[in-house]
Amino acid sequence: MAVYMNFLDKYDTFLFDCDGVLWHGNTAIEGAANVVTYLLQNKKTVLLVTNNGTKTRSILLKMVHALLSIGDFPSENMYSSGIATTKYIKRKIKPGEKVFLIGSPGLKEIMDESNIPVVGYGPFEPRLFSEYAATKLDEKVKYVVGSFDPYCNHAKITHAFLYIKELKAEYIASNLDKLYPLSPTRTLPGTGSILAGLNNSLNQQPLVIGKPSPIFFEIIADDFNINDKSRVLMVGDNLQTDITFAENVGIDSALVLTGIVKPEDVQNRSNLPVQPTYILPSVGNLLDSDLLCYKN
Repeated sequence: MAVYMNFLDKYDTFLFDCDGVLWHGNTAIEGAANVVTYLLQNKKTVLLVTNNGTKTRSILLKMVHALLSIGDFPSENMYSSGIATTKYIKRKIKPGEKVFLIGSPGLKEIMDESNIPVVGYGPFEPRLFSEYAATKLDEKVKYVVGSFDPYCNHAKITHAFLYIKELKAEYIASNLDKLYPLSPTRTLPGTGSILAGLNNSLNQQPLVIGKPSPIFFEIIADDFNINDKSRVLMVGDNLQTDITFAENVGIDSALVLTGIVKPEDVQNRSNLPVQPTYILPSVGNLLDSDLLCYKN
């Protein structure tokens, strides 16, 4: 159904995915800066909610400054799946317990800032199968966290497998995004692609903290005292993460066509695996009072 929408009147809290919604790599998406600035000026709560587990708040803040030219964006309003995963573990971990990390330098930094003991970070030397017979495991490892890891190889995956299989460590993933939207013309394998081998060997799926998991929203809602879900809008470019996330937690969603999902993908809306509340050409159209958008 085609309708004219005034998003400013209908919603108080706006959750924005970042890659493919606000920017591509080091290039801002047209209109994104104006939209975020306008919402902040009108006392709306604007939260950046990205599944990119490599991003620390300081990195996200620099990107907002550089790409959106917003100098006073509150850093506490920025959430990566890595930040949410760290918050989740911090609530559960006991003194002396450790995390085996498949993760990036950014996620290691986030965990260090929260004083969570980490092992396994960084490159692993390749090994033959026969060499694992003498491998000793750290009995204090109670969690295995999987995220994007530029150092990931068979040796690291094998150690994670052994901690989960033999020591019964809890297996947690920051996200399971199969793809990462690097630019309008190029996508790359994401965390889900990296962890697929581990999941298959375990015959087990991890507990996912990032989108589309409701856990991510629960953490944010607790931090910001969000009680009325009818006043919250999720803006994203990915049906499997952003839009499914909104459906899972019971909030409205706006799908923008500048990232994973392209205009040709929504020509037959009835075939979509999940239905967004609205479909917009771009985040820059969010505040067009005369915009004719598609509403579920």
